[in-house]
Amino acid sequence: MAGGMVVTPHPVASDAAARVLRAGGMAVDAAVAAGFSLSVVTPASTGIAGYGGSALIYDAQQHALHAVDFDSRAPAAASPDIFPVRESSGGSLWVPGAANVMGAQAVDVPGVLAGLTLMQRRFGTLSLRTVIEPAIESAAEGYPIDEQNVLSIHETLVPNADLFPDVLNLFSVGGRVPEAGELLRNPALARALEAISRDGPELFYRGDIAGAIVKTVQAGGGRLTLDDLASYEAKVVEPLRCTYRGFSIAAAPLPMGGLTTLQMLRVLENFDVAGMRDDVALVHCFVEIAKACWRERLLRYGDPDHATVLADEELDERRITVLQRAVTAGLELPSAGEVISPDPSDSGTVHICAADCRGNVVTLTITHGGGFGSLVVVPGTGIVLGHGMSRFDPRPGRPNSVAPRKRPLNNMNPLLVAKDGRPIFVIGGSGGRTLLCTVPYAVVRIIDRGDSLAAALAATRFHVESAEPVQIEEGGAVLKTRLRRLGHQVRTRPRFGGVQALALGSGTEPMTAATDPRWSGAVVSV
Repeated sequence: MAGGMVVTPHPVASDAAARVLRAGGMAVDAAVAAGFSLSVVTPASTGIAGYGGSALIYDAQQHALHAVDFDSRAPAAASPDIFPVRESSGGSLWVPGAANVMGAQAVDVPGVLAGLTLMQRRFGTLSLRTVIEPAIESAAEGYPIDEQNVLSIHETLVPNADLFPDVLNLFSVGGRVPEAGELLRNPALARALEAISRDGPELFYRGDIAGAIVKTVQAGGGRLTLDDLASYEAKVVEPLRCTYRGFSIAAAPLPMGGLTTLQMLRVLENFDVAGMRDDVALVHCFVEIAKACWRERLLRYGDPDHATVLADEELDERRITVLQRAVTAGLELPSAGEVISPDPSDSGTVHICAADCRGNVVTLTITHGGGFGSLVVVPGTGIVLGHGMSRFDPRPGRPNSVAPRKRPLNNMNPLLVAKDGRPIFVIGGSGGRTLLCTVPYAVVRIIDRGDSLAAALAATRFHVESAEPVQIEEGGAVLKTRLRRLGHQVRTRPRFGGVQALALGSGTEPMTAATDPRWSGAVVSV
């Protein structure tokens, strides 16, 4: 029985998901098909060797909610001092040669393929071949490359062409950068996907592709081994939950961004949003909440297998009260704050929302990290490797420092919002660290302001971490001016990531979805 809706950041991926729904697939089948498709048609943002992802899956028949963790892991041979760190007189930090971002040392165990195939095996109904087939066709026959990926080629690949010529060649047409809308083919990737659809993910993690990945990484000075790949597993885990204004909010646990997202909402619940006279007052409050919660995140959070952080304690009333006091003080007299951790490049990542006529729903985020990940191509496969090592703090002795087989702290925060045990809407997005302001702010606009999905996604974006300036998107002149009057430091940020959202509807209300107006996504209903 066909039916449902999907929203992704690329029309080709939305069509791939719809095709799977029409074939009788469920929400998971559609989301996985979209994930494989985006791994072809948005190559700057993700790939089958992207460093990781996160998903929430609601099973309507079982009335059960699952989280899927497929964050990457550092190689077993990685050490806390793997990257030398330099500090400027102004206090900024960097790794010489950006070795934690570009090149073979930036590569750890890719999680995207393991996560997508685990989702399909555990929760899907169609064959792996069926959900991969649209991606195979796009890679073999060509797909229209979008403006975002063309921009990333110009910004990332062209300046680094001398060091990484293979990746620029892979995404060129006739020896030049393609124009938006031009067909781009990747026949080697089509062959790799075809083999994976036949032989399964074992080919990637234990077979011929694994051998090619390791050979490439080690030739470039990286530490990845065959055992690192063979021992990797994506996992189904318990989601985190909190309440906000009578709604239940579910998120993926650490090392994803869900804990910080829920903590921000818990703190905001103690403030009278309804009584705030306008959006500037709401953003003013949200900025101080973000600064307080980001400080917690950067000083204390990391892979829970290595850092002792109990989510229940981070969300309980005692911790929230401490944070609320810090926010109240900041609202009275905003401070500059403190830079705690360097921010890596954040031009990658995609998000998918999918639902079917049975009431099942998926919210799924997958990523390379920054644009085109590590920029390392595995010869003969068309595969670009992600750069999960960039998500660690390169300095030793911190909760998110590098360690053997450790998962890096990341910002992916797919959310599911429910009322009285029934899913109401799902949401998630791209944009690196900005996700931890962008996604919860959209949730607040939907719940507290009564915005439609589209209006919430179109609202002026802002971002701040443990230190100001507050970053405001272009066009937010009024917000910038009034935040300055309130005592904040502000600056313009040229681009923010894209957000996707889907509401389930109820009774006579239809299912609806919205894609970010800043990008060229598509909603498709079946």
